[in-house]
Amino acid sequence: MEVLTQSQIDALLNSVQSGEMGEPQVFEDASKKERKYDFRTPKKFTKDELKLLDSVYSNYARVISSHLTSILRLACEVNLIDIEEQKYFEFNNALNENDILSVININMPDAKYEPDPVLMQISNPIVYSMMNRMLGGEGDTDNEDHGEFTDIEIELYSGLIHHIVPLMDNSWQNYYDIKFKFSNVEVNPRLMQTVSTDDTVVIVVLDITINDVTGTINICLPGNALEVILKSFEAGKSTAHRRKESENGKAQTDILYNISGSMLEVRVNLGNSQVMLKDILNMKRGDIINLNKSRNADAVVCVEDKPWFTGELGMQKQNVAVKINGFVTD
Repeated sequence: MEVLTQSQIDALLNSVQSGEMGEPQVFEDASKKERKYDFRTPKKFTKDELKLLDSVYSNYARVISSHLTSILRLACEVNLIDIEEQKYFEFNNALNENDILSVININMPDAKYEPDPVLMQISNPIVYSMMNRMLGGEGDTDNEDHGEFTDIEIELYSGLIHHIVPLMDNSWQNYYDIKFKFSNVEVNPRLMQTVSTDDTVVIVVLDITINDVTGTINICLPGNALEVILKSFEAGKSTAHRRKESENGKAQTDILYNISGSMLEVRVNLGNSQVMLKDILNMKRGDIINLNKSRNADAVVCVEDKPWFTGELGMQKQNVAVKINGFVTD
């Protein structure tokens, strides 16, 4: 049942009082936010694949948080806040002229061609804070744009990136054998030619706080590399699943082989009957006990007192024997 809002109730009462009911007014639900789907540029990565990246870079955020804290000797907190698939030009257009990009090469064993590099951009206030700390300051910054970075500042920044880029390898090691290597710093991100503007990328946004200075670390992952990684990961999961099933089957066979020589007691139950104690006491040779069972009915073969088979009584080499007819279903 739909519940009317107060504005809808007031509009309904006003229309009744004025006598102008007319056509029913359609109220839009402000809580519903429809999102148009662009069929010309469909999404390449599923929610499950983005969830995998969420796990990888949540771990990476924790690792670099402790690593930067030990390097800078300041409280540093890094958290993953968003992962989104975009076109590269959307990421590039959001950059400022004074931003600097770290170009990170990828080494993948399954790649048939050299993948596009990973790009990392750190907010300028965070960069200024880290440089201030590395030069002996308290890590403070005035949050103002200092203009272009000097050669010394770029060298300091490159040295810091050299420390945090290899940590990405450890975050991926449980999923894929991939290596990241810092290449260079690009001081003019608008002129980057390594990635085509229409290529699909995944943007990982990390929130970082250093000594009360807040900012973001934006990591641009190339789509062509991610396709190879995720395809290999899914293939690896299928192979691991088949290997596990094979190992389980072999383990079961080994267990059955090891216990196959065990001795078990087998009994044949011909039938059951209830007899009064006085009849048992008066019983003599020649008396007959009715087993309440048909003459041609199968006997029950019990293994360790548990019914397993049904069988037919007979003789074999002058010995009483039972021929197995089937399994006990109940």
